[in-house]
Amino acid sequence: MQIYKNQIFRLLDGPSDSVALIRDDDKLVAYRLPKVSETCPLVVFSHQQLERPYGFGAMAPNWKLFGVPLIARIENLSSGSEIHYQFLKLLRPFLMPVEDVVNDYDGDETRNTVNENSKVEGIVSPLVSYCDAGPDSGEENDVHLNADFKFYLVDKPGSSEIKMNDPVPISSLTKNLDVTVHWSDKMIEKYDTCLLSSLPEVFKPQLFAKRHEESISLYKCLEGFLQEEPLGPDDMWYCPRCKKHQQAIKKLDLWRLPEILVIHLKRFSYSRFFKNKLETYVDFPIHDLNLSNYISHIDNQLSNCYQLYAVTNHYGGMGGGHYTAFIDHGHGRWYEFDDDRVFPISEDRIKSSAAYVLFYRRVREM
Repeated sequence: MQIYKNQIFRLLDGPSDSVALIRDDDKLVAYRLPKVSETCPLVVFSHQQLERPYGFGAMAPNWKLFGVPLIARIENLSSGSEIHYQFLKLLRPFLMPVEDVVNDYDGDETRNTVNENSKVEGIVSPLVSYCDAGPDSGEENDVHLNADFKFYLVDKPGSSEIKMNDPVPISSLTKNLDVTVHWSDKMIEKYDTCLLSSLPEVFKPQLFAKRHEESISLYKCLEGFLQEEPLGPDDMWYCPRCKKHQQAIKKLDLWRLPEILVIHLKRFSYSRFFKNKLETYVDFPIHDLNLSNYISHIDNQLSNCYQLYAVTNHYGGMGGGHYTAFIDHGHGRWYEFDDDRVFPISEDRIKSSAAYVLFYRRVREM
């Protein structure tokens, strides 16, 4: 499976999923599942923790995805307790060693040994009961689970919390079940979440010669767009005078410039046998795009200078992708829009190899 932004982006399980769509920097995860009936729903657990921004003007806290999703097939799934129990079972390998837990909770060195041991026992015992408890363990474990983890069933209209004893709304046709898990601060400390976020590296790119990152300026792209292009034998031009097909030359010119200029970068390359996503870094101006040297009709009353105010980004390949946007809210205040999340970003992050569509507005010449 391909992981993008802490979620399963694509399932690679069929002949139509070409390896040509996989890039060197894609994050791939292989899951090993027990041999159970494939008619059982595949439950995907995504992790979220509370992000608390700091500083003046910081936005309100919000839940942010982290780590790699965990998946499981659950037979005879009927209630929320089975989802809770299966998630805790998957978390067993990530349980922090007792020594680490003790170090995190060490108090003043002047405290006596009895008090320290009592404190450690109060920490460790709930962890053991979480992992070893079954779906029918009783009310005490239910309280701990509801306090430390919150489970939400993700669907298109929204999310609904999965209670321990509530039935899970699934049918015989349900194949996948997406569940979001809210981690409390207490559980973040009890489990080694670093292991959830860092995958073992199988391919070592530093052992091979690193390919030079391609880059080009936006002005060079414009020059290539406006240069003469000889038409090939398959695109012969029919001459009305000699009544024959002749090889011709095609050329585009910019005659007038609009108030709003939209530049669509060619990110996808097609040939007879291959399709490819172009990852070339295009260096485009943010404040001073000057097109005076690229227009055929000069109008001294209109400015030929533009300023960037928005960018559409595309992440992914030919088989699928994800779109985000950067927008200038005025006075150099840039924001990133990623689905339902909006947050401020610095101007030096605007340029990237993911830039797909550039939006400019006309400004006065500097």
